Amino acid sequence: MIRKVCDGMKDEFVCLIDKEEMWARILMQVLEDHDIPCTSLPVFGAGMVMKSGVQERLTIYVPAEKLQEASELAEALFSAEIILEDQEDFDSEEWEEENEDY
Repeated sequence: MIRKVCDGMKDEFVCLIDKEEMWARILMQVLEDHDIPCTSLPVFGAGMVMKSGVQERLTIYVPAEKLQEASELAEALFSAEIILEDQEDFDSEEWEEENEDY
């Protein structure tokens, strides 16, 4: 589904992803490094974040013609994030004990 971010923009921008603000800003930098224009809109807004204490999330938009390239970059970035999180939870001593017969 193609959604315009705002009237008057030269290109139609489409929703790429919705992420916590820190990760969204990192992705936006990666996109800009690859010459993909992007913009974002907050999901919750400052009032909700301040009252409830939830982390802000941003929805990132890119031009429709750059969506495929942007999706590939996001997938590469966030699959690396998952690998890093898995490594933090990995207990090598426990693994060695469980697999000492191999």
